Amino acid sequence: MYIHKLVIFGFGQHENVTINLKQGINVFYGLNEAGKTTIQQFILHILFGFPQKNAQQLRYEPKAGGKYGGQVHIIDDEFGNCIIERVKGKAIGDVTVYFEDGTRGQEALAKIVRGYNREGFEAIFSFSVHQLQQLERMSEDELSKVLLASGTTGVDQLTKLEKDLDKKIGELFKKSGKNPTINKQIEELRESDQILKEERKKLEEYEPTILRLQQITAELDDIKSTESMHLQEQQKLHIFRQLYPLLQKKEQIEQELQSILQIGFPTNGVQRYELYKDKKLEVQAILNQVQQEKEVIQKQLQADFNDERYQLLKNLNDQDSEWREWNSKVKSLENDIEILQQEKIAQYRLLGITDDEQQQALEQTEVSLEQEEYFRQLVKQLEENEEQYRFGQRTVDQLQQELATVEQKLDSLFEQQPSDYEIERAANWSAKIQKVAEAKATLNQDVKGFKNTKSVKLLSVAIAIIAILIGISLSNWLVIAIGIIVAAALWFILDNGSNDNASVNTEALQREIREFESQQSDMEQLLIKIRQFEDRITLLQEQYDEKKGQMKEAQQAVSKFNMYIEQSEEQLQLFLKRFQISGSLQPELLTELFRQVRELQQKTTSIVMKEHQLERLYALVNERMKDASTACEIICTRENLSATVQSVFFKMTEQQQLVVTAKEKLQQLDNIIDEKTNLHKSYTTEILNLFEEADVETAEEFYKANEQFQLYKDNSLALKQVEEQLSMFDESAVNVQLNDIESQSLLEHISATLLSLQVKKDKLLSEHAELQAKTIGLLSDEKYGIQIQKFEEQKAALAEQAREWAINQAIATAIQETMRNLKEKRLPAVLQGAERYFKQLTGGRYETLEINSESVFEAVAEDGMRYTIAELSQATKEQAYIALRFALADSLQQSAPFPIIMDDPFVHFDRLRIGNMVQLVDSIQTKHQILYFTCHENMIDQWAKSFVIHVSNLKGERRLTSI
Repeated sequence: MYIHKLVIFGFGQHENVTINLKQGINVFYGLNEAGKTTIQQFILHILFGFPQKNAQQLRYEPKAGGKYGGQVHIIDDEFGNCIIERVKGKAIGDVTVYFEDGTRGQEALAKIVRGYNREGFEAIFSFSVHQLQQLERMSEDELSKVLLASGTTGVDQLTKLEKDLDKKIGELFKKSGKNPTINKQIEELRESDQILKEERKKLEEYEPTILRLQQITAELDDIKSTESMHLQEQQKLHIFRQLYPLLQKKEQIEQELQSILQIGFPTNGVQRYELYKDKKLEVQAILNQVQQEKEVIQKQLQADFNDERYQLLKNLNDQDSEWREWNSKVKSLENDIEILQQEKIAQYRLLGITDDEQQQALEQTEVSLEQEEYFRQLVKQLEENEEQYRFGQRTVDQLQQELATVEQKLDSLFEQQPSDYEIERAANWSAKIQKVAEAKATLNQDVKGFKNTKSVKLLSVAIAIIAILIGISLSNWLVIAIGIIVAAALWFILDNGSNDNASVNTEALQREIREFESQQSDMEQLLIKIRQFEDRITLLQEQYDEKKGQMKEAQQAVSKFNMYIEQSEEQLQLFLKRFQISGSLQPELLTELFRQVRELQQKTTSIVMKEHQLERLYALVNERMKDASTACEIICTRENLSATVQSVFFKMTEQQQLVVTAKEKLQQLDNIIDEKTNLHKSYTTEILNLFEEADVETAEEFYKANEQFQLYKDNSLALKQVEEQLSMFDESAVNVQLNDIESQSLLEHISATLLSLQVKKDKLLSEHAELQAKTIGLLSDEKYGIQIQKFEEQKAALAEQAREWAINQAIATAIQETMRNLKEKRLPAVLQGAERYFKQLTGGRYETLEINSESVFEAVAEDGMRYTIAELSQATKEQAYIALRFALADSLQQSAPFPIIMDDPFVHFDRLRIGNMVQLVDSIQTKHQILYFTCHENMIDQWAKSFVIHVSNLKGERRLTSI
């Protein structure tokens, strides 16, 4: 089955819109608020009905009025071309199904959707990024249940029913609970029975019970402290095990650095050495040429006048016009080449490239349009990361302002806190309550004759307990202490003064009671004021802690995007390095850069062509120069050939003058030889200085030293990057002096210790609850007959609640058996497909996905290590969830060949995970139509053959196909 058209009459912000779809992958792209989710909900509403007006789901009725509803056109292998139309009507809307043979009806819809309701469809074929993000906040048991529901149909409904029953059962009875109804009734029965059986033993048992409660409280505090310490150690070891590969890499780099001896090298040493070497060779060539010229002149001075030589000179003189034409062409070509070279030098300076090797590399660099587009993509990626970084920074600033606001509120509230005088009055008020209660008891004794001594003592204890409860409600231990002291004093007074009650001044007691009653209203308002102050302090402190947590998460996000920016800048620098450019480059200069490089390459080609022409002219010129040198018996150059020939030809008769001229020339050559010899020595000295600075003796050793120094710099940079990554974690976790096996063993030991502490804590809490209930029972002073009647009523109520609990427990047991059968029969086949998908999504890092004997999902790594689902990273949990969803959809392909609807489910994956995800979705598009909704532009081009619908373009269209 696949959807080939959506016709929206009126739904949310969309009105009179037609969207054509294709088989395979359909990508709905649009920014936030463009209406993507509205289209997704339109499909679900038309197929499964509109929500009731009092339901939690939105109805998406048209904002501008008009007809509510639309059509979904599908092509199904069983039912052919169908049109499902739903419009506003009763309950979930009026639905009509149109078939291609002209028939219509509404009963066939249930068959077309294969009996699925909306919840069942969404549980398998529709999910979003919000569902994946919720995995991070789930416990291990909750994660396993969610993954189990993702791998079997019907489990989610049974799980929901089981949770409802568990909630009802928990509300009725919990083994160690206090608040459930049956627990309360059992406790009440226990209290009533205790009152009936041990009415006269209550006072003797009260004090030991209180002491035991205090002892249990102290033990629980010790366990909590020990448990906290072990949890911190456990967390530190988990971090250490994650960092262990990074620590090993750091150690390896440090060892390599220690093995490298070359930690220093001259700046630009190789370039300088090759420059000096080339100049030295150039000077040596000039010296050789000058020596040859000197020898020629010396020989010329020794030669006699020659007729044959004179005739040759005459011919050369007659050909002077041809010679000058050649020179003119040579100079023109040389000028052209020089101009092109100057223009190249100017362009190289503009690009900041002066080194010959860099220039040659740039001339050979590819400057195609494809390379230019690749550079644009790198710049765009950098800008996106920078935008995310700025957004995170703004979030941090906002949280800082909110933290400052909460701190100001705390300061303002502390300024309004009750005064010490008011607190002291509240503390003394408890004592006064006890004193007035004692006065009333004394008056009652005068009127009724008073009870026996034990009853009076019981009353004094009750008054003291009331004072203690008031102190607890006010969180004021001073009031509790005063209550205990007053109770003890009252006990002593009543015990020793039982025979002197007749002497009590009745009138003074009545006056004290009236004074108490006149102050009672004001004191109650004061107590309320103090309690409200403490509640507001607690609320603001919780808000402050919450903002602190959000601040930490925002700072981590900023660090992550900062790392992404560094990675993008590094990729950009590597690209620019191919163009011999260091530093950054503004995006608007991109086109100019490529234009300049293309012009350089064109000029280089032009220079090569002109040099070839120049070489041919040089051959003719050199041949003429060779003839002239033979005739003149000296070396002739292009510049002096004509003059030399003419001079030799016209002045051969002036041999003496030629001799003088030759001697002067010899002197000039000697000066040149001296100058070039000194320059040759200076270049030799510079080269030796470079060797000395690099601590080498030969050129080969010099080059090897350069390679060693580059290796040292690369390792130093890698070590710095590793240390920067380690600096992001707590130093105590990084400096753990354990290996991998030792840390795993220690983790297991800590887990066992925490388990034993939890067992001990549960026992103490159970005992504490029993003792607490017992102390409450000891405070009761009801009559025996009333307790008998109350006891029978409580037994009857308990029997009724127990019957209801037994019924719910039986139903829950039946549900668990049904879920076990589903897991044993359906889940194995789904897990087999899920394992294949999970392995593909994780790049082979995890081999299988299994359920252990405790019904907890485990991922088995390629090395055989097992990890519970809660131990995996958030992204890996999401990959497991998606793999199970896809595998379940595959297993239901014959019975339920529905499209798969995804709302940006993996936008938070890194580039590798997204690539694996794209390949998986591409592989299943032949089995299921894919409807992918996204607000991220980079997802549009992930699938080469996907059909893209730009949602933002739909607002201006009326019954037009989106492209």
